[in-house]
Amino acid sequence: MKLTPFLSSEKIFVEFNAKNKLNFFSKCVDIVVKDHPDFDREEVLELFLRREETMSTGIGKGVAIPHIVYHKCRAHEIYVFKLKSEIDFNSLDGRPVRFLFVVIGNATKSNLIHLQILAKLARMLRKDQFLKQLFEANSVDEILEIIKRYE
Repeated sequence: MKLTPFLSSEKIFVEFNAKNKLNFFSKCVDIVVKDHPDFDREEVLELFLRREETMSTGIGKGVAIPHIVYHKCRAHEIYVFKLKSEIDFNSLDGRPVRFLFVVIGNATKSNLIHLQILAKLARMLRKDQFLKQLFEANSVDEILEIIKRYE
């Protein structure tokens, strides 16, 4: 599975400002709702926050993969955020987060596509060279090119 069909340069943000996890989700949801005016901002925010209460999506090595399924979502999308400064995300390894892949999908019986996207991201993020290049990237185009190279 390739990730680029679910991603575009308009969904990649570099030097994104967030004070903490809650502030990140609030700003992230604002972006998503701007792209999808039919989405209910409070519903989407609540889904992300409930997901984090279950278990942090901070997977370690400075990366988080917040993900939800939302009944009004018609197709899966990936938003990418490289933060200006690290934030605490209660990550599994205790390290702060600087890079986030936010996945929003449509709810289906099996959620197969959603799970395939998460699995692909997890495999890619295990590669140290991929991570190194992401953290060194300074532009939207660089990040998109790195993802294309490793997908």
